[in-house]
Amino acid sequence: MISRFIHIRRISLSMLVMAGAAGSAAAGRASGGGPRDILDRAITQAGGAQALERARALTWDGEATINGGGRTVRIAGNWAVQAPDTAVVATWDVTRGPQTMRALVVAAPRGWLWSPASFAPMPAAMLASERDEFYLYDVMRLVPLRDADVTLTAIPPDSTGQRGFRAERPGRPAIDLFVDGDGRLSHLRTTIDNAEGGEPVRQDVWLRGTLEAAGIRWPARITILQNGEPFFDLTLSNLRVLDRIDDARLRGP
Repeated sequence: MISRFIHIRRISLSMLVMAGAAGSAAAGRASGGGPRDILDRAITQAGGAQALERARALTWDGEATINGGGRTVRIAGNWAVQAPDTAVVATWDVTRGPQTMRALVVAAPRGWLWSPASFAPMPAAMLASERDEFYLYDVMRLVPLRDADVTLTAIPPDSTGQRGFRAERPGRPAIDLFVDGDGRLSHLRTTIDNAEGGEPVRQDVWLRGTLEAAGIRWPARITILQNGEPFFDLTLSNLRVLDRIDDARLRGP
């Protein structure tokens, strides 16, 4: 009799566990809580897979504030990005005018620093850091995260309670992505190479506002914190979608 009671009790407990697991899975599906569900919703919110697939290259004008080395500098210019490995960013110091224009050129695995008077190879540590940064733009397009070599993993919410997941691709930094209440990408968290060498840098990227072009919705403001401190705050004034970036500087000096 006792053994029969124990057997029945075990069955009851196992049924409760199974029911609880099924309920949790159903709740996860209902809330869209799985990594793939969150990704699919974010893709829809950003304009849909077809539009994002076509948006291989993006260019915009904008102004930004950069904090570093005890200084705050305001820059303006043009960003042309064909993520993850091609970019030309030409900017100038707002207080000194366009005659101070400089450009950062990445045509991975190479990179250069351009000015009207020089065209020099980018230091190795800086190039590694910039490649990590421009990879973020590829992640922000979201559709590359559907590739077979990308692993998506559930993670806890961020400090504001936003749901998210981790995306890992071989040879690239792992990225934590978080979405707002509407399912739109709003926060990225990662660790990148230090542009000056030394310890890797913890980085949070916050996305706000919306610009639309060729069917995609892109953040109008990109704010970056490094090791918890303000580093870069960019406001876009326009957005264009191109097939590719065509700039002679990508061929090098």
